[in-house]
Amino acid sequence: MPGVHVPTPTTLEQVVATALDPAYTRRAARCRDRPGADDPGADDPGGEHPGRERRRHGRLRGARMPLALLLIGLLVALTARQAAESAPARERLRVALGDAYETRTADRTTLAGDVRELAAAVGGLRERQRAADDLWDTATARIAALAVPAGLAAARGPGVRVTLTDPPGGPSADAGNPRPAERAADSRLADHDLADMVNLLWSAGAEAVAVNGVRLTGLSAVRAAGEVILVGLSPVEAPYVVEAIGDPAGLVARVASAAATIRLRTRVGAPPDAVVIARVDEVSLPAGPDPNLRYARGSGS
Repeated sequence: MPGVHVPTPTTLEQVVATALDPAYTRRAARCRDRPGADDPGADDPGGEHPGRERRRHGRLRGARMPLALLLIGLLVALTARQAAESAPARERLRVALGDAYETRTADRTTLAGDVRELAAAVGGLRERQRAADDLWDTATARIAALAVPAGLAAARGPGVRVTLTDPPGGPSADAGNPRPAERAADSRLADHDLADMVNLLWSAGAEAVAVNGVRLTGLSAVRAAGEVILVGLSPVEAPYVVEAIGDPAGLVARVASAAATIRLRTRVGAPPDAVVIARVDEVSLPAGPDPNLRYARGSGS
């Protein structure tokens, strides 16, 4: 407009003017592009010049900037203060966690050593268990092998049967009187006669012996109780059937030629069948009674 003086902005005003944010710049450009934007008083009903309007906005923004810087400074100060106040707590936490880690590491090392010791102990116990199992198996096999000769297990196999007979005459025997007194004393079989035949079979190699079905063991004895012959604790009566398991040929030959057999056959009043020896393909003998074992104990003196 002719005659209107437009002052030239100073350098500070230019800096302030160019410090506007992009949104404000775009808004101002749109305002300039609208019809009537070239009219100096179109946007200002009071007729104020646009340069003054920009200067006023620049001053407002200049007043906001110190406030913003002050707020930023306060935030930084608060953050720094909180960090300074929390530093000891963080240090204490770091130290506590470090101590806990060291403690747990030491515990883990100790437990690992305990595990190794226990594993070694378990290995030793397993070796001892295996050794004990081997000993148990050996002892069990040994017991099984000795059970038959000891009379603790039933036995079956080839062998011989020797029948010893008393001379006939006199009242017959019964359960209450297996050895009638009326029979001639010098012709009857005595307990030692029966014991001689049993010992003869043992010496001939018999593995198991029984008299009238009563198994003989290492604790058994053939003895007399008055007029009764006992095998162990069982009374037996004539005829006495002595069965033995072993080599039939060897047992028969040994018994037939033994002096005890000849004596029993030639005793006074002996019947023709006083001693009958027979081979048997299979002899079955029962187990003997369970032994009543006794153990020696110290007197304590």
